[in-house]
Amino acid sequence: MATLDAATTKESNLKRVTARTSELTTEETLLKPSPWQWRLILFLIHLTSLLNGYDMSNVANIQASVYEAFGHIELLPWVALSYTMGAVAVTPMVRRVVESLTQNYKHLRALMGLSYTGVYQTYVLKIMLRLVYKNLNLVSVFADAQEAARIAGMVGMFWAVGIIVGPFISAGFAENSVTTWRWAFYVNLPFLGVLLCRTTFCLSPYTVRSTTSRPDSLLWMDFVGGALHCAISILLPCALIMSGTSWSWNSSSTIITWVFLAIIFIVYIVQQKYALLTSPKNRVLPVDALTHRISGLAALGAACSGITYAISLYYLPLFYALVRGASPLEAAIYVISFIGFFILSIVLASIALPLVGYYAPFFALAGVLMLVGGVLMTTITSSTTDRSIFGYQVLLAIGVGLIFSNAYSVANASLRSPGERIAAAALFNMASFSGICLALAVAGSLYHNAGMLLLQKELAQFGLDRVYISEALAGVASPAFQANARILESLQRTMSIVVSRLFYIVVFAGVVCLLASLMMKWEKIDFKSKAEQEGNGEEREKCDSVDCLQQ
Repeated sequence: MATLDAATTKESNLKRVTARTSELTTEETLLKPSPWQWRLILFLIHLTSLLNGYDMSNVANIQASVYEAFGHIELLPWVALSYTMGAVAVTPMVRRVVESLTQNYKHLRALMGLSYTGVYQTYVLKIMLRLVYKNLNLVSVFADAQEAARIAGMVGMFWAVGIIVGPFISAGFAENSVTTWRWAFYVNLPFLGVLLCRTTFCLSPYTVRSTTSRPDSLLWMDFVGGALHCAISILLPCALIMSGTSWSWNSSSTIITWVFLAIIFIVYIVQQKYALLTSPKNRVLPVDALTHRISGLAALGAACSGITYAISLYYLPLFYALVRGASPLEAAIYVISFIGFFILSIVLASIALPLVGYYAPFFALAGVLMLVGGVLMTTITSSTTDRSIFGYQVLLAIGVGLIFSNAYSVANASLRSPGERIAAAALFNMASFSGICLALAVAGSLYHNAGMLLLQKELAQFGLDRVYISEALAGVASPAFQANARILESLQRTMSIVVSRLFYIVVFAGVVCLLASLMMKWEKIDFKSKAEQEGNGEEREKCDSVDCLQQ
């Protein structure tokens, strides 16, 4: 009997040692790149963030130029929407690819779409080639919680800098008689060359799972869940944008699209909940991170900040173009206060969070600022002063910046293993881009449906054709409006009403963010690095000794 117990104990100890050895090997491989390589990796991350921010904002105030080139007002929202829609659609599957393939291979593939955006002549190809994925997987794997919070703030800052320069560069190309708006996309090419070189020589060929980190593990991916997720990510914006514009609300196309969307959504929820045709650990949706109280609520806050960001960045330039008669470059100047305070808020919040440790107050304050700023923006009219609108923008910008990158930092600090951090990064990306995508889809539907109805009602007395109304919604200055002061005044008054109503979406986001903060534990998260934690542990052990007790 004693021999059997000894054998059992020996086998149990052997299993623990083997598991610990595997864990330590994985941790050393993942968390200890060489110093020079880590600096180059950070350069790669920041430059990628800069390009992603630029690529998201460069279409914000050249929509009129794009409409003049292609027409089809009903497809105009897709130019901005396609970027975030693609990120939402592919993020869960890319998370699984990251766990199976090397990071440099994946990153090379992810950069390919950026360079071809301005080449093609149709909306469809342009939309498809703007589906570019951005994530924080490198930070999740290589950095501890404290460093990840600092890097996330820097990523947010560089992303916001890209947002700043995007409207100015694109407007400069759009207004130039030699170049066109397409050059706003071509300008990415030199930077992409630098990124490709850095990616080839700097990214370690690591994988996350020690036992399944090989290409053949792709065969076990949740392809059914991935297909359902992509279908929902595409069908929902399609149903919102096309209903009422390309399709009438009572048409068979609208009804079939919404019915299929509802069915696929129900099937997707059931399939993920019960892990049908897959295993719980291979599910495409990061269910564990989503159901984790801290990371789940932080992701909800990230979605709310994405909603506020999207409405403010894409529709404030339209307000100034339609109501103030601003050019694309002037419209970019008008929203500089929003972007500037957005950057300042991101930087200060990323510094303050690890020092304070309490994360719930950041989300509560962000919710209040987004709620108050959104309510104030719903009151703007054509006679509202620019100073007042600037003040409202500042409130929204600070609210968004408080949690835009801190949501990831909180989720990352609450989860410890590399696999969990990868899931948190995927959840953060999916939540942020889902908020932006949903906001642009809902706002695009409301803008074109409500805008068309209000303008037709307001301008019916002038006998204007529907084409002129479509041009007005796109921000194109038609001679028909410029020639008649009464028409121009009616247009400006109506468009101010249309844009102001869109900020009820921001009010909703502020309320949700505030409620999420109230559901959080008002506790302190430890953002200290592992070395500091081990040092504190050694001090505590010393204090437990006899000498410390005698003192």
